[in-house]
Amino acid sequence: MQSAQASDGQRGDPGTEFSWGSNREGQLGDDATIDYSRTPVRVCGASPCSSPLDRVVAVAAGDRHTTALRADGTVWTWGANFHGELGDGTKVQRSAPVQVCAVGQTAPCNSFLSGVIAVAAGDGHNLAVRADGTVVAWGLNAVGQLGDGTSDNERLTPVQVCAPDQSDCAANPLTGVTAIAAGGSHSLALQSNSRALGWGYNTFGQVGDGTQIPRSTPVGVLSRVTDIAAGDLHSLAVLSDGTARSWGDNIFGQLGDGTTDRRLRPVPVCAVGQTSCATNPLTGVTAIAAGNEHSLAVLSDRTARSWGSNDAGQLGDGTTDRRLTPVPVCAVGQTSCAANPLTGVTAIAASAGDAGTGLGHSLAVVNGTVHSWGANLSGQLGDGSTVGQRNTPVKACASGLTAPCRYSLSGVTAIAAGDQYSLALTRPTADLALALSGVPDSVVSGANLTYTVTVTNHGPTDAENVQFNNTLPPDARFVSASSGQGSCKVPPVGSSDTVTCSLGSLEGGAQATAQIVVRVVAARGGVVTDSAKVSSTTPDPNEVNNTATIVTPVR
Repeated sequence: MQSAQASDGQRGDPGTEFSWGSNREGQLGDDATIDYSRTPVRVCGASPCSSPLDRVVAVAAGDRHTTALRADGTVWTWGANFHGELGDGTKVQRSAPVQVCAVGQTAPCNSFLSGVIAVAAGDGHNLAVRADGTVVAWGLNAVGQLGDGTSDNERLTPVQVCAPDQSDCAANPLTGVTAIAAGGSHSLALQSNSRALGWGYNTFGQVGDGTQIPRSTPVGVLSRVTDIAAGDLHSLAVLSDGTARSWGDNIFGQLGDGTTDRRLRPVPVCAVGQTSCATNPLTGVTAIAAGNEHSLAVLSDRTARSWGSNDAGQLGDGTTDRRLTPVPVCAVGQTSCAANPLTGVTAIAASAGDAGTGLGHSLAVVNGTVHSWGANLSGQLGDGSTVGQRNTPVKACASGLTAPCRYSLSGVTAIAAGDQYSLALTRPTADLALALSGVPDSVVSGANLTYTVTVTNHGPTDAENVQFNNTLPPDARFVSASSGQGSCKVPPVGSSDTVTCSLGSLEGGAQATAQIVVRVVAARGGVVTDSAKVSSTTPDPNEVNNTATIVTPVR
C-alpha cells in the first residue's frame, strides 16, 4: 500500500511510467496479456498501445490495480476492477489506462476527475486529493474505507470524503488535506495543521483511535505529523521531531516497537538494537513505507531501515529472520548491513497485497536507480530473473533488457510496490553524441565534399524529438541532403545556410546518420569548416559531446 505526499502536479517533473512483475490482471498497463515481465515495460497511453503514458507526476500501486496522476491533474487507472477500483464506472478489467470519472458520474462518463494533486491506492480502493484540499475516494467500501459516511459495498466512481463527525459529505467535506495513504481496507489523511486522520477497517486498531470499531468517516489520530503510510493492517507516521509512530496489527513485528502486541493507538518505533522505544526511539526519519507485514524508513543520512516480516527477504538485511525492531538495509552485494548499508536512498516503497502470502518485496530509489529486494517469483524485482527471492538489494534493469542486464533503469523519481509487481516513474535522460566526418579528406576547389553526420544515443532511455543543425561553411554551396531517419529542412541549392534534420525518436544505444553534400568555392590553400549541434526534448546531462566541428583543407 502506498502513501502519497500531495504536491502541485502542475509544477511537478512529468515523466514516463514503467512497470514490471505480475500482470495477470493487466496491472502493468502495457496492453498485454502476458502473465509477468522480468524487466520494466512502458505503460501505454491507451488501448490499442501506440504511445506511452507520459507527463505522469505520481504513481500508486494497489493490490492488483494501478493509479497514475498526470501533470494536467487528471487520474488514470488500470488492472483489476472487481469493486470499481478503476473509477471508470464499470467493473471491467483494463490492461491499459482509462480515465477516472468525475464525482457523481455513471458509465459511460462524460466528465472526468480533475484538479488532483495526489493519489493513493489500497487493496480495492483509491483516494485522491484535489487542489482545494478535499479528498475523493472510489472502489470497495465494505468497511467504510471510502469515508463517505456509508458502508455501501462499492462505489464505481468517486465520492466525496466527509469531514469528521459529518454524514453530508457534499455540504461538509474533509478539507485542508496535504497527504493521503490507502491501506488494505483503511485510509489515512494528513491535514495542513499536521493532524493525522483515519477511517475504515479497524479490527486490528489500524485506524489508531484507540478502538476496534470500523469508521465510515474520518477520526483524529495524531498531531505533529509530517508523513503517513498505510499497510495492510497497520499504519505509520513520522513526527516533526523525526521520530516515527506505528499502530495496528503487529503479529510479525511490523510496528517496530520490540513486541508482537497489537496497538490501538500510536506507539514509538525503536532505534536499531533497542527495545525500550519511548526512551530510545528511531530518529532522523524523513520517509516511511508500510507493506503487508513489514515497514521501511529512510533516515536523514539517506540510509534505510526495515522491520517486521522477512520470510521472503523483504527487509533486505541478508537474512529471512523476523525483526521486531529496525535493522539497516544492506548495500548491493553486501551481507554485513551495519558496516555496509544501502546509502543514497531518496524514496522507498513496500509491497501491497493480501497479508500472509509470504510474497513481500521492497523498493528504493538510489541516485535515480531502482534497488529491490524480497520475493521475486513474478519478476517483481525487475532484475531480469524470477529467482525466488533476494535477501539483499539488486538493481532493476533498464527497459527491454534481459539478464544479465547491461544497464539499470535510471532517471527514476518515484516508485510504488503492488502485490507481486512494481512501478517506477522516470524522468527520461539521454546521452546524445554527434560526430562529423568528411569525404574526401582534402578537397579540390570547385569539387563536391560529402559530410556524414552521425548521432548516437548512449543513454538508457529513448531520446525524443532529436534534431541536429548543421551550419554550412561560408565557402561552400549546398547541393543536397539525405537522412536515413526522419527528414531534413534544407536551404536552396547553391546557397550557404543551415541544414536542419529532425530524426524523431532515437532509442538508447541506437544511431542515425545523415549525409550533406556541398560544393567547395574556397580558394586553393584555404579551408572549409563545418559544424553541427544535436538536441532533444529529453534531458541530456552530458551535453559536452552534442557538438562537433570538422576542418577540411582545400587544394
